[in-house]
Parts: sequence; structure tokens; C-alpha cells
Amino acid sequence: MSALLEQEVADYTRKRDRLATAIRAFADWLDQYQGIDLERNLRLIEIADALQQDRLTLAFVAEFSRGKTELINALFFADLGVRLLPSDAGRTTMCPTEIFYDAAETPSLKLLPIETRLRPESLGHLKLTPIEWVRMELDPDNPQQMQATLRKLTEVRRVPMGEAVALGLFDPEDEEMKRRVDGAGQVEVPAWRYGLVNLPHPMLKAGLAILDTPGLNALGSEPELTLSSIPGAHAVFFLLGTDTGVTRSDLEIWQRHVHKHVNFHVAVLNKIDMLWDELKGEVGVRASIQRQLSDTAQVLKLPESQVFAVSAQKALLAKVKQDNSLLERSGINALEQLLGKEIIPARREIMCRGAVTQVSGQIKYHRADMMNQIKDGVQTLQQLSGLSGRNRELVVQMREQLLKDKERYDATANQFKTTRHAVQQYGDQLLEQLSSDALHVILEEARALMGETWTTAGLISAMREVSKRITDRFIHSMRLSKNIQEYLNAACDRFHKLHGLPKLVVPSLDLRSYRLRIESLLEETEAFCGDPANLLVEKRFMIRRFYNGVAEEAKKTYDLATKDAGRWLRISLDPIIVQIREHRQLLDNRLENMRKVLTNVDDIQGEMVAVKGRMDDLRRRKAELDAIVEQMAL
Repeated sequence: MSALLEQEVADYTRKRDRLATAIRAFADWLDQYQGIDLERNLRLIEIADALQQDRLTLAFVAEFSRGKTELINALFFADLGVRLLPSDAGRTTMCPTEIFYDAAETPSLKLLPIETRLRPESLGHLKLTPIEWVRMELDPDNPQQMQATLRKLTEVRRVPMGEAVALGLFDPEDEEMKRRVDGAGQVEVPAWRYGLVNLPHPMLKAGLAILDTPGLNALGSEPELTLSSIPGAHAVFFLLGTDTGVTRSDLEIWQRHVHKHVNFHVAVLNKIDMLWDELKGEVGVRASIQRQLSDTAQVLKLPESQVFAVSAQKALLAKVKQDNSLLERSGINALEQLLGKEIIPARREIMCRGAVTQVSGQIKYHRADMMNQIKDGVQTLQQLSGLSGRNRELVVQMREQLLKDKERYDATANQFKTTRHAVQQYGDQLLEQLSSDALHVILEEARALMGETWTTAGLISAMREVSKRITDRFIHSMRLSKNIQEYLNAACDRFHKLHGLPKLVVPSLDLRSYRLRIESLLEETEAFCGDPANLLVEKRFMIRRFYNGVAEEAKKTYDLATKDAGRWLRISLDPIIVQIREHRQLLDNRLENMRKVLTNVDDIQGEMVAVKGRMDDLRRRKAELDAIVEQMAL
């Protein structure tokens, strides 16, 4: 790991942890001064936890034998002094593999047996079922032990052709595959379906997660990779071979799974050491590499700044042997600069600003409320000071005016009860539109529409129907949320204009990203159905697996949308309810002050001391909150 990456990772961790600590401090501040509210506290702790558990996911995507795993070794694990992940010729990872750090578990390699492909459960479901996985311990202090254990990722086994067909790993119509059948009628298949590597490496502990995805165009590729894992990655490194250039299969993967669905993606031409020709000289070699870069950028329709040329093997060798000249020539420094100066800082900015946005509204409100109370205290002191030496009748008049103010305020607050009732009704309708029960009905009806044949025509027809019905529900949900927002904004305006309360701004509920996710699933479905390899009735195994993957992603999208809507309803209502309650308490306090003055007109000075004490307490609370705000500054 380069010095730049070490510095950026350390900065990433420091800012993330500082912000999480500040959010927890704000939750404690609220508990101390506003009373314990378990639901509010839980929301803040969830935000802080999400910060510290956030992962920056980098996906390495390509066909087989492009050097993805070797590049991962060179970028992140060269400091171990060994080739940690298996990437020797003919002994590379045979299954999709996630590499991350989870402090809740001991370091390990977990492998999912290939036989689970015969079952309908999704990968997401199986990840939550520990008994399905074969687990092996990793010793972080022993790189050789880890290296030997991780070789399990390369394991294959021979099975009868019929079993390979049932697993979705053999196409009896493919002539190339037929030639791989041995004399006993068996074919070679991966031993494992999926791998999970939990490793306490500094980059991984800081929140980096790596996804190694071998052979996306290979028969048997997991739908969840292309439906969720790769689209959910924060950056994708798309590897190409210098010896092959952009092949037809490479281009298909790029256009279908990378270019359209990932925000940040780069192309990496690997194995440039094949172009190192002493007879050409250094100038000639650089010219050859530049031509390759320009041609690749043109074919992939990328700016040349997003195309890199490296030798992952030479980079790993150079780091292990500490050969700076070879390291420079390998081209790995440019990729590390990209990670350190663009990808990691961009993710940090998005993550931190997202958390601050969720919390800042509450902080602004409480600061404004304290300033309002301090202002009211100043006015009360002025009133009490003006009463010194005056008669009782004047105090009575002022108290009666306060009573009238409170009556007007109570009338406005009672009017809000009607608004709140309407909001709750709309909220119930909103959550019903996004309920998991409603989605289950839609998916089951779509499954029935496909019929028993599970043809591609049935799949695309069913998915179009699913997309239309879900989109209609999202549109209706947005309409309901707009009505709620209008009701609440009108109520905030009334309290602001009639009673001078700080004006609250009700946030909007944005479900567009979830709607776009459903639309992208339909695009994936149409692309799947447009592939000639998936058009035969014999492919119904793959079609069923693909549909189940789409349904799983639709459920995840719905669950997230429902959670967001429920959180938004609480966030929208809570500040207004708290504001109403606190201002009523403020008026009650002022009336109590007047009652005390009427009880003992001669004790005005004592009441002024009490008011000053409350103001000092408010200023102290505000100073504590200001310190939390300073800690949250990015």
C-alpha cells in the first residue's frame, strides 16, 4: 500500500469516526436536555453505526485470465510479501469472491458449495445462513498460512454431464463445451459457488471492500452479480488483456454490466510487460502502449484519462522486492493516485455529507429554539425590570395579555390536530403503497403470468407488468408524500406568522432512485432476453434463476423505499410536534412568572435572578451543541 493510500485511508477513517462520535454526542445531548426518546435516539445511533460500518466497494470485472486477482494483490496486499490471493496461471479464483473486514467475526475464508445452485434460495439469503458455508480460519500474522488457505478458491471438481447441466454450468448445445467432456462423461466445474474473505487488513478495516468477479460472460454466472453487486459498487475496474485488446465478449460485458450502471468506472489494460521490447527501445514501447490506450478509449467511448495501462504481475514483484524502477514502469502508481486522490475522497465526501444532512435539520432546530428561548428571557427580564416599583394592576394587565396569547396559540395548536390526522391518514396510505405484502402479490401474479414454461417471452412480459405496477405505486406514493408535505408546510407557516416561531422546512420524500432501480432491472431483463444464448426453452433453469434474482432485488428496493418513507414520516412530524410542545411550555413558564409576581410583587428581583439562571443554563447548553457542530464540520 503506497504512502498516498495510507494517508487517504487514515484520513477517511479519522473523519468518519469523528463524525460518528459527534452524532452520538448529539444523541446524548438530546437525552440529557430533551428527555429520553428511544425512537429518536435509535435513529441517530443507526446513522452513526452506518457511518462506521460503511464500505467503499471496488469491483474488479472482466473475463477469465485478464489478471484481476493479481491486480488486487498488487494494489492492496503486496505488503504481506506473498501473492495472497491465488492468481498463478491456471490457478486463479474460480468463484466470485468478496474481501472485507467484519470485526464481529474472526478472520476466515467462507465458501459456499456449488451444489447450492440446485436450490432456489438467493445468494443474499444464503449469506445469512452460516450452516451452508464451509469455514476456514485465517491467521493474519502468518501470510503463508493465509495464502495456502485461500488456494481453496481455485478448486474444481469433475461431475457427470447431467449434473453439470442441472447446476446450470454446462450447455449440451455448445460444441466447445462438448469437447470438454472426458471419456467417463464428466466435466470440470468450480467446487465453490461463492467466497467470503474476512481479513483485518488496514485498508479493509478502514471500510474498503473488494469484489472479484471472474468470467461474467461464463455460463452459470450469478444473476446477483449483475443485478446488484456490480451496480451497487462505488467504482469498477474493468480489466482487459494487452494481448487480446477489447474482444467482443469484453465489449458485451462493458456495455451490459458496467458502462450503464456504475457511476465511476475505469478500464485497465493489464499485462503491458508483453509490450516491453528492448529492440523497440523505451520510446517505441511507450508509443505502442499509448496506441493501445487510445484504441481502448475509442472502443469503450471513454476519455483517455479513464484508461490505464499496467502490469499487475510486475507491480506486485516490484513492491515485494522494493524495486522502485520496476514499480514506476509497471504503471501501478497511476491507479493508486486515482484511488487516493479521487475515489476514496469522493466516497468520504458523499458518506459524511449524507450523514450530516440527516442530522443537521434537528441541530438547526434546537439551536434556533434555544436562541428563541434566550430572546424570550431577555424580553421577560425587560418586563420584570419595568415592573419594579409599579402597581399590581399593571402586572394583572400583562398577565391577561399573556393569557390571550396562549389562547390564540392553543387555537392554532388545536387546528394542527386536524392536520396531523390528515397526515396520518395519508401516511398510512403511503406505507400501504410500499408494503411488502403488496409487492408479494405483484410478484406472485407475475410468476403465474410466466406460466410453467419459463420462456424468455414470458419472463420479459412478466417483468414489464411488474415494472409498470411498481412504478404506478411509486408515482402514487410521491403524490401522497407531496400532499403530506403541503399540509405540514402550511402548518409551519401558521405557527411562524401568527406566533413568531422559527420557521421549519419540511423535507421532501424522494423515491426516484428506487423507481429508477426498478426500471434498471427491466433493462437488465430485456438485455438478458435479447441474448441469443438465453432464447432456448432448454435454458429455463437460467431463466428461473434470473427471475428469482430480479424478484430478490425488487424486494430489497421495496424494503429500502418503505424504510425511507417511514423514517421520512417521523422526521417530518416530530420537529413540529416538539416545537408546539416546547412553545406551549414557554408560554406556561411566562404565565407562572406573572403568577409569582402577583403573589409577591415585592419579589420581582428574585424572579429576575431565576430567569437569568435559566438563561445561563440555555447558553451553556447551546455552547455544548456548538461544540458538537464544530466536531461535525467536514
